[in-house]
Amino acid sequence: MNTPEIADLTSQLDAFPDEYLPIKNQAKKYLRNNSTIDNDRTLNIFHRPWVAPFNWGLTLYKAAEKNWINEFEQQTQKIIPNHYKSFLLTINGCFIYDLSLYGLTPSIYLNGTLDRNQLQCHDLTTANRDWLYEYRVDKNSFHFGSRAYTYSENVGYFFYDNRIKSITKNGKAVNEWHNFSDFLNDEIRAAENMMLEEIPKEIKILTDE
Repeated sequence: MNTPEIADLTSQLDAFPDEYLPIKNQAKKYLRNNSTIDNDRTLNIFHRPWVAPFNWGLTLYKAAEKNWINEFEQQTQKIIPNHYKSFLLTINGCFIYDLSLYGLTPSIYLNGTLDRNQLQCHDLTTANRDWLYEYRVDKNSFHFGSRAYTYSENVGYFFYDNRIKSITKNGKAVNEWHNFSDFLNDEIRAAENMMLEEIPKEIKILTDE
């Protein structure tokens, strides 16, 4: 059934550039599972109460403000790669199952503090100031995300030398890409496959493929 909220969600997703087609397609695939739009225009797609009462498979945050990018670069002395600037100005970070792409956490830029009373994107500044040092990587690289690689180990996502790399904490390079869309396609598929293994057998999922 195409409710007004589903129609609104579809319209929001259709407005994303085709570079983010892997995200758009994944969201639309599970859209009919009690998906919602928050008052702040965050897209919550694929309600998963068997994980937690207010858990969604995909959470896509509304676009960042342009001046936040300037503030980030001044504070960290790191330049956000152009492809990721474009992403932040479309989707300011997201959760896709056990995959997280970091964003510019709104409460920090609006109020100067991290508000832990609301679910926000993982913070890009914290990632490049602190979390980066948990990995054996070039410290000049740009750390922008992570996902569950196995049930006991994560990989981090890093951009340097004009490449995107997924790397374990001990420095093992798992994969690399030269294109952001290809990266999204491969990693979202991997995250979805892990997610599907964890759905209780008695749960019926609605999909559009």
